[in-house]
Amino acid sequence: MRYPALALAAAILATGVLSAQEQGSFEKTLTVTGPVDLDVVTDSGGITVITGPAGSVRVHAILKAQHGFLDFDNAEAHIRELERHPPVEQIGNRIRIGYVQGRDLLRGVSMRLEIYTPVETQLRARADSGGIHVRGIRGPAECQTDSGGIEVHEVGSEVHASADSGGIRLGRIGGAVTAHVDSGGIDATDVAGGIDAQTDSGSIHLVQTKAAPIHAKTDSGGVTVRLAPGAGYDISAGADSGGISVPEMTVRNEVSRHHVEGKVRGGGPLVNVRVDSGGIRIE
Repeated sequence: MRYPALALAAAILATGVLSAQEQGSFEKTLTVTGPVDLDVVTDSGGITVITGPAGSVRVHAILKAQHGFLDFDNAEAHIRELERHPPVEQIGNRIRIGYVQGRDLLRGVSMRLEIYTPVETQLRARADSGGIHVRGIRGPAECQTDSGGIEVHEVGSEVHASADSGGIRLGRIGGAVTAHVDSGGIDATDVAGGIDAQTDSGSIHLVQTKAAPIHAKTDSGGVTVRLAPGAGYDISAGADSGGISVPEMTVRNEVSRHHVEGKVRGGGPLVNVRVDSGGIRIE
């Protein structure tokens, strides 16, 4: 009596493997003149945006069936439809990618988007499930994901990054940074602008190259801040549970193990750091 059940299980497993392997793709190259306004979305699969040649935007999508036995036929049909009608729209230099005609078309399908765009690009990228990777554009860049990490590097102006679950890593940013995550750490280095970094659970590591206000807050996890070399700052740091380490400074008000206020190198932009559980180190 166990053999039919085993056979059914094997059939489901085999179909699941086929479904995982079932995939397709589409590719489009668009001609642009001047700065690009790029708007990208995907439900599942992730987004990568990197610099390519001036004058064109190239879109490459990898389509895969996500689910197994029950959704296999529908997922395959959806993949073929996406191949026939890629969700890529262009009005002048404004380009929208991933906006499908009807949300059901992405049911059971992951769509990973790889985009090559000129340096002079501003970006909005949103993914429900999957990471977002951006490198080399002028910006600004706005990235949001429900589940998945965000990595943004070598962007010439401000960056806004938010994630419900997943870490945020930013590097060599030429403007202000806003990074908010519910569960995951934040690492922002070589930032030439103000920083607003907040996480419910995770550590925060910040390195600033140009003096500007810094606000960092985490409920659970430590915070490390490296100030711009030679610049003056005002410091306000508080840790409910954990110690505080700060550079030599002129103290303002009373100082305790869990709260410090004062000025570094004569004062300047405010560095405001708050931690519920974890230590604070300002260098």
